[in-house]
Amino acid sequence: MSNNVIFVGGDLEKSLLTLGVDTSTERRSVALYGGGRVLAESSSGLREGGSASLLSDVDRMLASAGVKLKEVGLYAAAVGPGSFTGLRSGLATVKGLALTTGRPAVGVQTLHALAYSVRPAARVVSLIPAGRGEVFAQMLSVSAEGVVSELEEPTHLPPALLLERMAAQGGGLKWAGGGALKFLELIRERAAAKGLEFAEPGAHVPLAEGAWVFEPAAEALAATVAEMASASYASGAATQGLTAVYVRPSDAELKDLCHAQK
Repeated sequence: MSNNVIFVGGDLEKSLLTLGVDTSTERRSVALYGGGRVLAESSSGLREGGSASLLSDVDRMLASAGVKLKEVGLYAAAVGPGSFTGLRSGLATVKGLALTTGRPAVGVQTLHALAYSVRPAARVVSLIPAGRGEVFAQMLSVSAEGVVSELEEPTHLPPALLLERMAAQGGGLKWAGGGALKFLELIRERAAAKGLEFAEPGAHVPLAEGAWVFEPAAEALAATVAEMASASYASGAATQGLTAVYVRPSDAELKDLCHAQK
């Protein structure tokens, strides 16, 4: 287990304090954002530790920043796709906090947050491991100002099939997220087969136009989720509620569906 609490510091006055939570990815995290910067954050490898464990993370992180729960003005949570158990636990916790304190809560799609963390990108493929050797994936565009646009719907599929589809899109792609890291060798091989240059982290060389590039996204997404939610809420833009984005049925739902079809 690792649980690191980092207090960055900063002026807490006259800024909307946003508490961000991510339980959809392999690294559970919480973060406090305000005044245009991350004020404190905590991350742990225990993604599915339950609501009690998540609340402990929140308490420690807020204490490190000298902030009380009643001072939080906005809650934000990653809504998936990702871990079914993690999402349900995380969203229930954030809904409870928002209800208890009477504060608004905003949802941020996990694949959007991954893309946002490697902005700008004309085309970025966000990938999250989905278990059983498959991935959740989506192609997005992110402006330098952080505006995320969907180029395709989120999907759940084997990485080989995804790479076949992306190869048909040609070059000029960024790859981001834990799924891209896990299947990096497959991505590299497909780029070579397509005759495309492929760049990995730390490659400080000029790239040909149309190259495929692996961009390490933030390992802990809570800070990104909080930043995105804070920006959309402050601008008055339409925000997403705390409804989970599963993309595919859960294993239990698939089992029920199979029984129903027999």
